Amino acid sequence: MIMVGGLPLFVVLFIVSTAVLMAGVALNVAFWLRGRHCKLGSLSWAARGVFTSFPQLIERLVMEVFLQRRLFRQDKLRWLMKVLIIWGYVGIILVNHIKASTRVEQLHGMPEVLVFFFAPFVDYYYLATVSPGSFTGIDATYALLNEIFGGMVLLGEFIAIYRRFIARAFPMETTLLDRLAVVNLGGWFVFRFLAEAAAIQAYRVPDEIARNWFIAYGLSKAMPFLGGANEALWVLSSLLLASLFASIPFNPKLWHIFVSPFVMLINAIPYDYRGIERRQAELDFTSRQLIQFDGCVKCQLCTQNCQVYLATKDEPEMDTYLSYAAINSRVKHGLRKGGYEGDEEIYNCLLCARCAEVCPVFINTRELGIAVRASLYRRGLMPKKFNLAKDAVLQEKNVANFPNTDRAMWIDFFIPEPPEHYYQKERAEVVYFVGCVGSFSPQVQDIPAAFVQLMEKAGVDFTILGEQEHCCGYPLMILGLREEVEELVRHNIEAIKAKGARTVVFSCPSCYHTFAHEYPEIEGVELMHHSQFIARLIEEGRIRLKKPLELKVAYHDPCDLGRNSRVFEEPRRVLRAIPGVELREFPSSKEMALCCGGGGDVEIHNPAITEKVSMQIIHEADEAGVDAIATACQQCKRVIKGAAERHEGRSYQVKDIAELVLEAME
Repeated sequence: MIMVGGLPLFVVLFIVSTAVLMAGVALNVAFWLRGRHCKLGSLSWAARGVFTSFPQLIERLVMEVFLQRRLFRQDKLRWLMKVLIIWGYVGIILVNHIKASTRVEQLHGMPEVLVFFFAPFVDYYYLATVSPGSFTGIDATYALLNEIFGGMVLLGEFIAIYRRFIARAFPMETTLLDRLAVVNLGGWFVFRFLAEAAAIQAYRVPDEIARNWFIAYGLSKAMPFLGGANEALWVLSSLLLASLFASIPFNPKLWHIFVSPFVMLINAIPYDYRGIERRQAELDFTSRQLIQFDGCVKCQLCTQNCQVYLATKDEPEMDTYLSYAAINSRVKHGLRKGGYEGDEEIYNCLLCARCAEVCPVFINTRELGIAVRASLYRRGLMPKKFNLAKDAVLQEKNVANFPNTDRAMWIDFFIPEPPEHYYQKERAEVVYFVGCVGSFSPQVQDIPAAFVQLMEKAGVDFTILGEQEHCCGYPLMILGLREEVEELVRHNIEAIKAKGARTVVFSCPSCYHTFAHEYPEIEGVELMHHSQFIARLIEEGRIRLKKPLELKVAYHDPCDLGRNSRVFEEPRRVLRAIPGVELREFPSSKEMALCCGGGGDVEIHNPAITEKVSMQIIHEADEAGVDAIATACQQCKRVIKGAAERHEGRSYQVKDIAELVLEAME
């Protein structure tokens, strides 16, 4: 064997490639640190997270990193491929290192760090000295595990090759880097097995021992000419191993091997940007977001579950959205090359987070979509049509661009005999935050009207804020304009405090989600969606449901209430409590419920997409065989009702749960 500095050539190659790997890792980490982050705040968050979320971290490590549970639910063949490669590599590393440390005399006394670099080539030494007298059961076990784990990696690689190059699995673009990743991950195992076969021949290992290396033994019998190339094959295997290690930080298809588990774990810890993110930085994105960009494996599961993509992929005349995977690739490539040029397709994203539910790496795609929009806004690249919404919210304090003094005018049109105070009191136990859509959109003003009437019947001490209610800021926050709405946030908090309320109730899931996740905590105040509040009133006996409605109803989970706030059961409990209602589920429900199409400000940017996406819910209603679609969101009701009216088939009632409850009370 060629020696370099007293070490075999294959070991030197592995050491050099590991040094390149570490240098590449350092460069990537340095890139992450160019993003916005507060060092002290980030360290404090991580320390608290490890302490408070330790059980969740262990579960995520076992069930998702090693067992790939989420991927198993989505794609069994891809799951098998990934688990084989993960467990094959983990197993081969452990077995080889233990064997090198304990069973090879030539390596005894070496530092463990140096043994690590010899370990992949341990059988070059072991097969040279093995004999029937020294070969034990533990040696046979090591040999068997060596072949099993190596075979698992190769089988996983064969599945990857089949999916990408033969079956051409949905929808996967193959690049040169993809091909190199396949060669690097599996190539060195091919030559390692050939090198083991050559060593069996070159060292004349007896059959009763050699057959324990069952793959290499079979190759040695099939190719009896390998013995003369023993040392050359070990060097070739080391070259491919060195190529794998050296290319990991520079090939996105390999870099995610390091980053994906990291992303899966950090996203298991609850994240609060306040006190963690720095306002100004070299890059527009936070360090945590840059890490998530790097964690994407381009598996395309997000594309496969993207409603906008599915609704527009066969419509060449439409501005098709290519899902998170495409946006991620463009942003990451642009940032690495010196600057992200911008891409208006991000404004076709509903921000529904349906893709986040299937992402095997647990990337927060909604957060990244908003971050990309924020980056475009900071550089003056936000589409001009959004300026109207911006001006309306900041000047008129509502997204409808009406005088904010008209916020309570729905009472005159929808309440037969309104009280003299028009539901506005100086002090009350409950503040009902109506929201912009409920206040100003005629199609859904019957929702707040129904809710205030049922609260009256239930004897709730409540008030609305009237013109003192300002937009919660959600329409601008999802455009990336978080700082611009800080005054709205301060005003709404003070208006609520002035009422002395202990509970704030929202009919709008986006308002509810914004208060719960973006606003500072209001001490002593409970935040509830109206579906939760109604469920509580029913359980306390304050609402009595007597009138049977005789309806087959499917409940539509609003994105910001269900998927993004995890409120699934209370609306269903309310509907089950209504006499005569037969509750059915849509084919897509709860975490995977379809977005109505009205999310993400998409209707402002591309209303044709909203129309296409909303029809998907109507088609599922056809499949569910229901009479009515119930939801718990003003925007969802407005959009779904419009789709139902365009539907040429069966007609549907579309109602908010507050309306159904009020009907059953009368």
